[in-house]
Amino acid sequence: MALQTQYSRSRSARNRSTGNQKKGSGTDLHEMSRNKTSVTEFAAEHSLRAKSEVGVEQARREAKGDGRKQAWAPPKRQGLSSNSARSQRDPLRTLPPHPSSGASSSGTKSRGAVHLEQLDKLREIFDEATRSGDGKLDEEEFLRACRNVFGEEAMSTTHEEQMRTVFKKIDNLSNDTISWDDFCSFLYLEYHERDSAEARAKKVDFHTPAIITKGSPHHGSVCAVQHTSDGGLVTCSEEGTVCFWSQELELKRTKPLTEIDVKQREKPKWISDMVLSLPHKKIILATGDCELQFFEMVNFEPYCQLSRLESIPLKIVCWHDPEDEVKTVILLGDKDGAVTVMITDNILNAFTDWKSGPKLEGLPTYSLYKLLSNSESGVKCYRWKLHSSWVTELHYFPKLLMFGSCSLDPSASFVLGVLSPSTEVDSYLRQTSSATRGAKRSLLPARRFMSCDQRVFRMAKGVSSADYCSRHNVLVTGSADRFVRVWNPFMTSKPVGTLEGHTAPVFFVKADSANSRLFSIGNDNTIMVWDILEFTCLNSVFPSVHKFSVPTQAAHYNDVGQEVVLATDEVGVIKLVQPVGVRQDMVQTHLSPVAGVAFSPCFNHLITASRDGVVKVWAMETGKKEFEFSVGRCGVSAMAVDKTGKRIVTGSSNGQLKCGAITAESASRHSTKRTGKRWPGQDLSLSISASINEEL
Repeated sequence: MALQTQYSRSRSARNRSTGNQKKGSGTDLHEMSRNKTSVTEFAAEHSLRAKSEVGVEQARREAKGDGRKQAWAPPKRQGLSSNSARSQRDPLRTLPPHPSSGASSSGTKSRGAVHLEQLDKLREIFDEATRSGDGKLDEEEFLRACRNVFGEEAMSTTHEEQMRTVFKKIDNLSNDTISWDDFCSFLYLEYHERDSAEARAKKVDFHTPAIITKGSPHHGSVCAVQHTSDGGLVTCSEEGTVCFWSQELELKRTKPLTEIDVKQREKPKWISDMVLSLPHKKIILATGDCELQFFEMVNFEPYCQLSRLESIPLKIVCWHDPEDEVKTVILLGDKDGAVTVMITDNILNAFTDWKSGPKLEGLPTYSLYKLLSNSESGVKCYRWKLHSSWVTELHYFPKLLMFGSCSLDPSASFVLGVLSPSTEVDSYLRQTSSATRGAKRSLLPARRFMSCDQRVFRMAKGVSSADYCSRHNVLVTGSADRFVRVWNPFMTSKPVGTLEGHTAPVFFVKADSANSRLFSIGNDNTIMVWDILEFTCLNSVFPSVHKFSVPTQAAHYNDVGQEVVLATDEVGVIKLVQPVGVRQDMVQTHLSPVAGVAFSPCFNHLITASRDGVVKVWAMETGKKEFEFSVGRCGVSAMAVDKTGKRIVTGSSNGQLKCGAITAESASRHSTKRTGKRWPGQDLSLSISASINEEL
């Protein structure tokens, strides 16, 4: 009944998750959601049958209910299947497949997976042992049973050693025999604890309240926020003031870049967006006078500007090829819903040409007409008409070789387009161009994409922000309808999943591909963090908590400094909780100081424990983590392994000693003792206790 109670508590805790979910409609991903971890359900059912038939039915209903709630389960959690890299040292994940199952690396049943029909055959062998004896198998009988189930060919020498390791893990009391209930309990608790470990790894916390600047040099609203390679921030306001901030949000330097033409104009120029060209140390500004201005990042000196653009640019993107930084793509999204694309193989040559123009208002000026008429400039220009409303956000996705444009246009809310047309440019323009009598002649008229060159996503209230997760190949969008949607880039009809939880329009989304997370911010300054794979809310921070309650004009996620930035005329930073003293070039094993280290010669595992109560088991040959579990909230102060190498004892700061097997299920099978008192529950043998006391 203790096992049943723990199972019910874990389900009820999971049901209290703060993120609401909806089922997606992607074909493959939807199929994944129905393939719940069937082996775990099977093991849980047969493990609980001996405890209570009522508990079995309740656990089965809860397991099925949890499967309905998940909109998309990651592939690695399908049954016991796993990738080949992890399966090399994980005996539980390398149970050999049955030859008749047709398992293959490319089929639906991948190699290294155990299936329900194989478990049924193994259960029949245990049932036969029950009819003829006590229902238990020793190590050799267990290996013979595995050969009968998986086949002689599948049970190679490597697999046989792995199955011996599994037997030793199940036989943690050194009885030299195991029962069917022991086997099922081991399977269920192993995967249950792995789920708990994954949940702990995904935990996201913020340092609150936010760090807010005092006495900001900005006199208007901040229109753009960028971060530098060292984790610092660069902000630009609408009146043209650019500020550089340190990681601690201390002002390093600032300058109003539009002060050059203040004496020649009644009003300063309106700056709509800013972007940094880090490899070439340039600051790029988009102005309300249809200009693109370039400044030196080091001393703020004006460099050059492109004038006479077709429309007022609202958003800028500047991308450099990581392998060849002179290859550059510049994107401009304007108020007419068009995107201008500039492609060059050598941006340095383009800078030289642009700087050779005559000075206008203190800046060397190069007009768009010169750029288009100069065939030797090496710059290709295209202008695509995508929306009937202005561009709200613009991105370039190198993995897709396409750019993404957002707009409030319901008929073309988000458009993925290629940089250059798939047909011959001149013939394509001749086919699509048409002159209108009396219309103003355009130097670079906006053309329509061919259907094969674009993908159009439609939403009733448009798209305010979008991003792309390169790790999982999904698009995310945020809209005024308060929904965050996850899309397959190749399926524009329906989203894969919809995330509900915001109570105000969503104006900013950002995908953290490295950690499989998604950040979204609403107009009410509520920050929500989502798991891209599970479609669950990991954390939400409200304005009453982070204390940045003024209406936000710009937002940014700094993946270098691990922080969320909100900006108006002031700047607020909400940092994610990071382990203290962790270096970026070192592999981190625990989130808190390590309190104990032990070695198990039985399994050839290295065991480490930290002060936050987390115990991790590592493979000595590869250094990879096998599994982890928690022994409680009280920190671990000491740890030891018994002589058999199968059991571990941890001492906590509250005076408790806990003993359990060196498996993931040991978190649920601890024997607990308070110092100076008798052992409650099951007693330990004198030999094991004596050896433990000697080691302690």
